[in-house]
Amino acid sequence: MSKDDKEKVEFNELLSRQELKDSENTQEEAQQTAEVEAERSLLEGSWPLSFEGEGGELFGILIKNLFLNILTLGIYYPWAKATQLRFYYGSSRIHDSDFQFHGTGAEMFIGLLKVFGVLLILDFIYEGILAGVFEEGMLFFIGFLYFLIFMLLMLFASVGVRRYRMSRTSWRGIRFRFLGTFKDTGILIVKGWLLTLLSLGFYYPYYLNRFQEYWISTTTFGNIAFSYDGEGKEVFRIWLKGMLLTVLTFGLYSFWLRANLQRYFWSHTSYAQASIVSRLYGGRWLKESLIFLLIMILTLGMGRAWAIVRYKKFYLGTLCLEGIIDLAAIKQAEAKLSNATGEGMADYFDVEM
Repeated sequence: MSKDDKEKVEFNELLSRQELKDSENTQEEAQQTAEVEAERSLLEGSWPLSFEGEGGELFGILIKNLFLNILTLGIYYPWAKATQLRFYYGSSRIHDSDFQFHGTGAEMFIGLLKVFGVLLILDFIYEGILAGVFEEGMLFFIGFLYFLIFMLLMLFASVGVRRYRMSRTSWRGIRFRFLGTFKDTGILIVKGWLLTLLSLGFYYPYYLNRFQEYWISTTTFGNIAFSYDGEGKEVFRIWLKGMLLTVLTFGLYSFWLRANLQRYFWSHTSYAQASIVSRLYGGRWLKESLIFLLIMILTLGMGRAWAIVRYKKFYLGTLCLEGIIDLAAIKQAEAKLSNATGEGMADYFDVEM
């Protein structure tokens, strides 16, 4: 073999070894990158919820909304509400990421117009029927029928507002969804209240537990649903003890009763391999409620923004998420955007999600 051929072979071998080494380094770097990304997407530990909004910013929003509502004779209300919701959601965060509200004032305005149209038609029909009925029995029947329609509208409001809010709420670009239906919710509520009446109220905590299970299990974040594993008998014990002590304390213990129930409901709610932990207790809740009321009274309502911010900081500060969440496994689910008719109905009946 000539000298040139020998040098050429040696060069090719050196080149092959270098390419193999570069390939191994590339694979190693890719593996390290994948491991880093996996660590970033796999959350393990405890992540508290927090509210980062400031009273001064909310005060500016409330003042602006007040003047615009006055100037437009209330027409600006849907846009005012959308602005407030964007502030509330955007100021709420977990794991260094804010929630976002994507609803608009135009959507809510259209929803309100639909609600007013339906209510005007119902009222027109009701007044027209009353004008032609003179029998007392028929008047009672019509009044009862109108009451049932009113209750159905409240049901529509409660389901509609949750469906709308969830479809317009996101975290890290992933949206929530509510998959509950008016039919299933209506059956659940009617059955629950009938059994509560027949049992002289003793079925009520079982109904609360069943409703909580339905409400939570039909709520999803992305493609993964929340779950609930509470038991009616445990809720019954909390409720029975709370009702007895509420009566004995002339209503004061109601703060502890509601805190115990909420703590139980939250603590039996989970998402994937993570559970929600609540540290809400009656004494602190009573204190914060009194402070809220005191701020409102002493400032003649001018301190409302600071009172709201303080209260939200308190309440969200009692919640945290603990366990393991694989962010890479959470995918954006099929978009099912709901209209804002339920939101408008909720405003009319003062129903809040």
